[in-house]
Amino acid sequence: MDKEVAAALVRRIYEDGYNRGIEEVFDECYTPDFAHHSKVIFDVPPAGEGEKESMRRFRAAIPDVSFQILEILADGDRVVVRLRIEGTPQGNYGTIEAGGTFSNHVLVLLRVEGNRVAEEWLFVDGGGR
Repeated sequence: MDKEVAAALVRRIYEDGYNRGIEEVFDECYTPDFAHHSKVIFDVPPAGEGEKESMRRFRAAIPDVSFQILEILADGDRVVVRLRIEGTPQGNYGTIEAGGTFSNHVLVLLRVEGNRVAEEWLFVDGGGR
């Protein structure tokens, strides 16, 4: 896969999907059998529909959330993105509780298949609050 195409796909997920809440992104950017290997919440449907529901809940819990892309590296069918996720939790999401501020540095590894994300692994630095 072309590195620029893969990087643009991942940018679209975070900039349009998570930052702007554009739900179509999740239908268009994930394969029907997408597997998230590092889920934070488990009562969501599989594939892109589950990612869309996760985004809705995340944005409801942290309405001012910002996903800042710090770096993207692409090679073959793998994309690695380094992010800073920040906001002010108004509700709970996974282990994030309402109140205070939220700031996490994360690393995400994605496998791309046919111009869509097929697998994801999320690594959190643990220095959240």
